Amino acid sequence: MIPHVVLLVSITGLLFTYPFDGYFRFTLSVVVLATLLLYFQKLPVARVTILSGVLVLLLRTALKYPFIGDTMYNAFIHNLPSFGYYLAYGSLFILLKVRDYTNNIPALILLLGLCDITSNCVELIIRWELVGRSLESILPPLVGVGIGRAVLIVVGYFLLKRYRDFVLAEDYAARYAELIFIIAKLKSELFYLKKSSADIELVMEKGYTLYQNLNEVYPGELAKEDSPAARALAIARDIHEVKKDYYRVTRGIEEILDIAVSEGGLPLLEFFHIVEQNTKRYISGLDKPVTVTFDYDGDVVTDKYYSIVSILNNLIINAVEAALPTGVIAVSGKCSNGKLVLVVADNGPGIAPEETELVFAPGYSTKFSEVTGQMSTGLGLSHVKNLTELLGGEITLISQPGKTVFTVLLPLSNLNRT
Repeated sequence: MIPHVVLLVSITGLLFTYPFDGYFRFTLSVVVLATLLLYFQKLPVARVTILSGVLVLLLRTALKYPFIGDTMYNAFIHNLPSFGYYLAYGSLFILLKVRDYTNNIPALILLLGLCDITSNCVELIIRWELVGRSLESILPPLVGVGIGRAVLIVVGYFLLKRYRDFVLAEDYAARYAELIFIIAKLKSELFYLKKSSADIELVMEKGYTLYQNLNEVYPGELAKEDSPAARALAIARDIHEVKKDYYRVTRGIEEILDIAVSEGGLPLLEFFHIVEQNTKRYISGLDKPVTVTFDYDGDVVTDKYYSIVSILNNLIINAVEAALPTGVIAVSGKCSNGKLVLVVADNGPGIAPEETELVFAPGYSTKFSEVTGQMSTGLGLSHVKNLTELLGGEITLISQPGKTVFTVLLPLSNLNRT
């Protein structure tokens, strides 16, 4: 990074003006130099200022020599005082500990101005340009330019900080949105893991009951390894081990979610905005010109936003998959009559009347992978229905060719966080 800073300083050093009748000049290079030294706290001040002075000296010598008809040595000596400026500036920057005053703007401007004015005086002394001149003619331009450049440095420093904060805020928002969707998916998987755990528990109980019944019918057969009672007991034990593994997995996910999930609620406008941004990213990766519009308004604040995000995400993805090549999907969320009303509508081919009751059944699907030919799991809408009912709400479907509308009604009394 140091070479880039030094090169930038030396290039801006070519922008200058002569304030007096002589070779002394004011340039923009010190503004760039000090701004970057303040912003990048790890930049070594001494090394950067010395290297900048050396490169400025060499660059000015190389540019001046061909046009003055003099020797390279004379051109070098002519520009050598400019190196004295950078040497003095870097030394004062370190001695006055300028970086320690970034939170005190008046003091920062004063110290930067002092560094600039003093360094200019050092260069003027080296050039012998103070001889025969009055302070009244030298001091006002030095002070004015010194303070002016100090103000520009401070402005540049805070603009860089503002830009960095803006970039970090955007990055944080994107990561936060991704985290919400990851947790929403984890919660969905956790729901099915718990359901599977309950099913495994039931199968284990049936296996153990079968063992008891067989043991009563064939007493003493348990000692035989291949007897029906022994095999039933072995199956029950194996299922019990699977159940314990499921419990460890579900408990591990729950602990992760306990750490990751904030106890505070989110307003509807915020998590709906996250859904909108995620949907746009999802569609941008598809080779399908689908248009999705969002309309949301309401003052509800809820800690159930993971479930709502999961509901919306599943319905939107289903609509995108069902949409025609030039499909239009409308998503809305409004508070009305004590309920949060979520609507996802698309202009796809629609769902046949005899299938409208089946779409919420686990495992029902008409979609398959065009690559593998494998059918979809059919759990998306089933999961939406389960989440809706867990929140005390209801979901309805109205469909006809060219229009399919899913409406989710969630009682605000179950969502509001007080």
